[in-house]
Amino acid sequence: MEGETHTIAVRFFGGAGNYTAVLERLCNYIVTENPTEAAVLEWIRSNTRATSENGIRRRLTFLEAIGLLELDGDVRLTQRGLAWLSETDPSVLYELLSGTVRGFETMLEALLEGPKTDAELGAAISSAHPEVGWNDASGPAQHRGWLQSLGYVERSDGVNSLTDSGRTLAKRRSSEYPHLERGTFYAQTDLEDAFDTSFGSYIKGISPRTDEEGELAYIIVKAREDGPYDDEIDGERFTYIGEGVPEKGDQQLTGANGALLEQADRSTVPVYFFYQPADSDDLRYEGLVDVTDAEYVSQDGRMVYQFTMERLAVEPARFEALAESVSDGVEADDTEEPPLTDDGDEFTEVQRRVRSSAFPKTVKSAYDSRCAICGKSRESPDGTVDIEAAHIYPKRENGRDDVRNGLALCRLHHWAFDAGWLAVSDDYRILVADRPDLEGYEEFAALEGEPLTLPDDEDRRPHATFLAAHRERNGFESA
Repeated sequence: MEGETHTIAVRFFGGAGNYTAVLERLCNYIVTENPTEAAVLEWIRSNTRATSENGIRRRLTFLEAIGLLELDGDVRLTQRGLAWLSETDPSVLYELLSGTVRGFETMLEALLEGPKTDAELGAAISSAHPEVGWNDASGPAQHRGWLQSLGYVERSDGVNSLTDSGRTLAKRRSSEYPHLERGTFYAQTDLEDAFDTSFGSYIKGISPRTDEEGELAYIIVKAREDGPYDDEIDGERFTYIGEGVPEKGDQQLTGANGALLEQADRSTVPVYFFYQPADSDDLRYEGLVDVTDAEYVSQDGRMVYQFTMERLAVEPARFEALAESVSDGVEADDTEEPPLTDDGDEFTEVQRRVRSSAFPKTVKSAYDSRCAICGKSRESPDGTVDIEAAHIYPKRENGRDDVRNGLALCRLHHWAFDAGWLAVSDDYRILVADRPDLEGYEEFAALEGEPLTLPDDEDRRPHATFLAAHRERNGFESA
């Protein structure tokens, strides 16, 4: 049932405003006990006022529909359910609800204009989504009950209004990002209005868009049922063929293909995915996707870019907030003894990818794009700076994405550092491997004892924990 679009939310146990408290207890029970459906039914009867088996099953089916849990005789949380339970972040649960049930976004927009009764909220949703077919206030009341429980709406004397956090969410979603709902069809003119851009005579398969400063802001990807690639987009994970029609031979590294390749390397911007059925001129919004992999492969006698994509349970505002919060974690904190790896941190795959994308930018900025070993900042004729962000304790060992585990290095010294030619002492002096028998030793030996070029901000300088681990891995004596 996951992935379907619903027109009405289902109230949960505990009464409006208390849904999430009961839901958290239920999820903890599921994680702890790995129960059967029968055991979950009994737990709900024992811990709530619910008595009707049909009513209980309807609520569990709704939780399955929004992607929180799975039912197949046993009951278990999905990865997204586990992500919510780990921090009970209301925005995570909101994304699951709004991504599956129509009307939540409309309700926030209506309340942003001012307080509303349930009937007024129902009228706003019915106007935006005539297909809901509500005949009374029970539909909007169930939507509102979830928003109350998430802390986004408060209710007094039959009138609903936004809380501070609800107003923040509503403003962010209504002003900075296009208002799109999954499963809804949009004409090209609608999308041009939503994204405030022009797509020309038609929307291409891959449409990267930049901001006012020329930086990549987002990517629109379109699949066509009757297109040249026989796009199959069923399931949470699917493949997508890049830009370049068969009659033109091998696909080339165009700007569009390059933009998706960058996302396969690290998630940096939202990727909006649309699907166009053969019998429609309009595009159906499928939500955001994460480009998890890319290959240049042979297909039907030519080479093509094949991208692996995975549907995300977040919308653009949440993606941006996630990127900001995860990127903040790359900065130094007050931890006296930071862990070598990220093993102890519970990140989703997209969080890891966003975090990884923040690391090089943060490290290069800390060192003002200069090599910590030689202090130089070379540029190619096209203006590309020869500086890379190196992990001191290596990424292949799950080395932590922490600015204190990073050095900005030119390509030569990045290679030398990773290969074990160079290391750094705790007092930030360069150490050179004692291998005079190898070619290249004389060049590196001249660096022995030289001071490292360091960030002005002491909190962003290499931490002794990472430096010591690097020396140990590469056979240097303690320093």
